[in-house]
Amino acid sequence: MMKLSGLWPALLTPLTEAGAVDHPALAALVEDLVLRRVDGVVPLGSTGEFTEFNAAERRAVLETVVRAVDHRVPVLAGVSGLSTAETCDHATIAAEAGVDAVLALPPVYWKVSDDRIFDHFVSVADAAGLPVVVYDFPGLTAQPLTPTLLQRLAVEEPRVIGAKLTVRDVMAITAALAATRPHRPDFSIVTGFEDLIPAAMWAGADGAISGMANVIPDELVALVSALENGRPGAGERHRAVMADFDIYGLSEPAIPGIKAAAAALGRIPRANWRLDAGPQEPVLDAAAAWAAVRQPTSQRKDAA
Repeated sequence: MMKLSGLWPALLTPLTEAGAVDHPALAALVEDLVLRRVDGVVPLGSTGEFTEFNAAERRAVLETVVRAVDHRVPVLAGVSGLSTAETCDHATIAAEAGVDAVLALPPVYWKVSDDRIFDHFVSVADAAGLPVVVYDFPGLTAQPLTPTLLQRLAVEEPRVIGAKLTVRDVMAITAALAATRPHRPDFSIVTGFEDLIPAAMWAGADGAISGMANVIPDELVALVSALENGRPGAGERHRAVMADFDIYGLSEPAIPGIKAAAAALGRIPRANWRLDAGPQEPVLDAAAAWAAVRQPTSQRKDAA
């Protein structure tokens, strides 16, 4: 079964000037990241603007990513939707597209019990017929995945292989590890915030799913590799990553700014997005200014 560990970019979804999915640009981004030795890729997560694409577009995105990867690394597909039924529909589509596993939020908008969330993830596993990674992003869902729920998933549902925790408090990560690892040593825990990667991995987490990896993949691959292998220099590598952490302040929400920064560095052809982030020009100007003063990787001590 697939193991979620290491550095997995949460893929951007490049768009054409007309606003359609730019499949050649998406394939090129995937190819570049695979060659830079990432451990897997995650299309249609939050960074991929999953909320903005219909079912046909989502299927096409996944088919492009699966073709571009060509079995070299696993594909973990975001399948989240508002309801269990919608999420299951997306999970079925992802399985048909040939992905290796699916990533799912709990039901959103309505606050529901842990029992209801457990049943939701079981239904997603049934629909996909693939391993499931549960996605905790309480800052956006207002529906945290509690340690008790994660423990129950680890004990009772072997098709749930791990959790992505996009949480600001590292104590939530250590609580998730304490709740799951004594019962399932192979249950993966990864962080969704780059600034927490060292603390999370030193506590026992397995790696990260990272939006910044679209922009600075080499720095993040080097950081996670150093932490995995217990090599010295992890502090310097983390400082190299944190030198670019202000990328998250280029826009609100953050994804347009990440796209604009990626375009400013030539990592995708252009910066446009479907998320409602106001006028484009201030974001593009902020990203151009960010790129203009950014220290090249070659000048960062121990970044590579």
